[in-house]
Amino acid sequence: MMQIPLLQSSYYQTQTDWKTVAIFGGIIAAAILALILYSRNSSGPATGRGGKRFSRRIFRREATAIGLTKYQIRLLESYIKTYQVRRPFNLLSNTRELNITLGKALRDINHMEAKETDIEQRKLEIYRIKQRIDRVFADTNRMASTKQLRLGQNITFQQENGNRFTSVITANLKEFYCAQVPLNYGGEQVKWRKGNKIKLFIWGVDGEEMVFESKVMGYTSVKRINSVMLQHTNRVNRAIMRKFRRRPMKGQCSFYPVRIVEKGTGRKVTRQAVVVTNQGRIGTMIDISAGGCALASHKPLPRGELIKISFEPQRGNLIVAFGKIVDSRMVSRSKTTLHIMFTRASSKNMNKINEYVYDFS
Repeated sequence: MMQIPLLQSSYYQTQTDWKTVAIFGGIIAAAILALILYSRNSSGPATGRGGKRFSRRIFRREATAIGLTKYQIRLLESYIKTYQVRRPFNLLSNTRELNITLGKALRDINHMEAKETDIEQRKLEIYRIKQRIDRVFADTNRMASTKQLRLGQNITFQQENGNRFTSVITANLKEFYCAQVPLNYGGEQVKWRKGNKIKLFIWGVDGEEMVFESKVMGYTSVKRINSVMLQHTNRVNRAIMRKFRRRPMKGQCSFYPVRIVEKGTGRKVTRQAVVVTNQGRIGTMIDISAGGCALASHKPLPRGELIKISFEPQRGNLIVAFGKIVDSRMVSRSKTTLHIMFTRASSKNMNKINEYVYDFS
């Protein structure tokens, strides 16, 4: 009689164990299923627009439409496969996925079993893909009117003699906009007559310089800031000075004049660029891009001069390039800003510049 409770206890214990096993097994099964679904989602096939199946034909058509070459398109297609890019069309616009993918390609390219020249050329093409997409993005986001100027936005005025003065937008109304009256090197206000046209320079999203030409309507005070009133205008043109993204840079540089020397006579005349090493000058870098750079110097060279320039974006990373001074602006009595357009640089040096400007790491 006393054994009955023991038998009942054993029975209920067995039932509890089976329930525990069943619950535990269900949890494991659910975890495995979730892992499978995650794996499929993270490494599944590439998808096209609107979740549809990826079409290589459409991808090539859109890539061609934005100006990528056949070789660059083939590179992107290989990266889609290698890095399992699930949304390939994101590589055709300025997206985080594009930067991550190109960064991986640049990282892995150093392990290629190929000639150094071939590796540097491949790197150059990767950066050119980014540069082209940057340009397309800038074209679709370019400012088209002075009505889009923002309060506090930095601008630059240019006089007819080429002198430039920095200013800032103080008001932007429907009928006109205002900018702070600039000061010259002596601290005096620079003013223009009513009705005169002046050029206004601003920097676009991709570092290009855009030019507006506005008419002076008068002068006023905006929150106690002396301001010039300007007539609204559409963008008339853009400077060709910069076609690539720029990045600010500080550091010393050296530059030397380059002379073109003719040798031989008659049909055998050859022209050779000679660096005048005994006329070297020191400057301070301001910014840099794949197309050129800006520097400040106490001993400038004239506009149109060919030069050789050397500098280090990072310590121990020497870059050498040849260029032409396309603009020279005096910012004070003892300092002039030079804008240089690169005319020649090795693929290796150009990739060093691109690496500093884009910094995919």
